[in-house]
Amino acid sequence: MHKNNLKIFGVSFFCLWVLVLLVWVVPSYSFNLDQFLKDVEKSTQPQPKPRQEELDITVQEPKSPPPKPQQNTGNGGLIGLGQSLGVFDKKTAKILKQSVNTLQALQPIAYKEEKAIGGRLAVEVFSRFGGVYDDPKLLRYINLVGQVVADVSNRPDIEYHFAILDTESPNAFATPGGYVFVSIGLLRMIENEAQLAGVLAHEVAHISQKHALQTLGRSRSLQGLSALTLTVMDKNPGLFDKLIDEVSNVLFTKGLDKNLEFEADRYGREFAYRMGYFPGGLQNFIRKLGKSKEGGNSIFMSTHPSTSERFNRLKKTWNRYRKASLYPVLGKRFFSVFKRPSKS
Repeated sequence: MHKNNLKIFGVSFFCLWVLVLLVWVVPSYSFNLDQFLKDVEKSTQPQPKPRQEELDITVQEPKSPPPKPQQNTGNGGLIGLGQSLGVFDKKTAKILKQSVNTLQALQPIAYKEEKAIGGRLAVEVFSRFGGVYDDPKLLRYINLVGQVVADVSNRPDIEYHFAILDTESPNAFATPGGYVFVSIGLLRMIENEAQLAGVLAHEVAHISQKHALQTLGRSRSLQGLSALTLTVMDKNPGLFDKLIDEVSNVLFTKGLDKNLEFEADRYGREFAYRMGYFPGGLQNFIRKLGKSKEGGNSIFMSTHPSTSERFNRLKKTWNRYRKASLYPVLGKRFFSVFKRPSKS
């Protein structure tokens, strides 16, 4: 038992030193909204096609003739064939064609398009929820904690951006492409760095598991599209605006499917644990949120499953993390940065 405790403290000590080193090497973060908006505008523009003289491509003759394309048997391929043979009536054939179009719309969205969608939604977040909270030191700290949990997530190979919203309502959001937001009101409720890591990791999990993109893939607006590209969005800005409206409605009003929220809770706890934080930080914060008056009227509550259900689901799978019960919560360090400024 004594050796296990020494091992646990050894791991925790190592993680603490890693974070201390990151404090010295990570550059200062200052959120520049004007530059952010310019970057979003740039990311939504399709890349210009290169001129022919810029393309250094040698066309080689194929060694064997290309395969013959499959013949389209009537309007709708096999579905049209079934209709012509009397296997499907017109109504059934129409439903099947709509299903095929829906499946085509579920093709994976590339990162460039994901970032363009997420950037546009990020502008919507700032517009709806008070804009940027101006505290460079606190923002740097939030980015530090957020980046280290993102680095051990299931998707560490993209850029993540963390920002603080100037609203007292306790809220947190994630949009596709790596954009994470927490409100100053939510930060006031957090008691230690382990809770902060758990909350940020929950939002990172939404991005790493592409939850918003899953919702977007079921959009009726995408029926008939085989791929969603920047070129398509540029040629049809109305489609892009409609998609943004649909995803905004889900993220800010209706909420994601509750099973996706439960999944983000599980992965969020796991990511914080991988980094060396006490893995109970997220569920402890969820319990506190459920008991608070501040959380009762927030979008964070109305767009998520009940806090009791979330807490109980995490509690049922706690056995995996029992040996990590002595991992650090880092309350003193959290309050050394976040002074809990008085409400204005």
